[in-house]
Amino acid sequence: MVALPLFDVVLSSGQEPQRSAKVAAELIQSALGEIRHVQNLDESLAPQDPAHFDRQTVALLRGMYEDWARQAEGLLERIAPLERRCGPIEGAQALRDAHGRTRAMLSIPLDRLERAHKDAVEGRTSPVEEVRRELRLRIKSIGVYIRTA
Repeated sequence: MVALPLFDVVLSSGQEPQRSAKVAAELIQSALGEIRHVQNLDESLAPQDPAHFDRQTVALLRGMYEDWARQAEGLLERIAPLERRCGPIEGAQALRDAHGRTRAMLSIPLDRLERAHKDAVEGRTSPVEEVRRELRLRIKSIGVYIRTA
């Protein structure tokens, strides 16, 4: 998203809001294309052997996700006031969703990912039913009840 400075000029030039919204929509589509590109790289670089954890590749990919997330934040910050003035901008919610998913993924430290991978490879996992049961017990202990479907 090298075009953010250009977008700043468009926003500050007093252009009609619809023109700014059109530029914003184009930048949003570009950002969504970039994250798809990073995700495709991530998938194509996954090791053939699931037991292998390539820390260097994972770290480099995380850097790409982090760069994208920072740039997406910049774009989201710029389009927020524009949306307040002229309404929703095409693709903005999809960008917010992709940004949120990326930030959630990045919230897990690399060391923790590596440990979890090693645990899974070595068979140290918990069955999903056990996890659900534990969560239900914790929720009940704080007085909140979940209805199951």
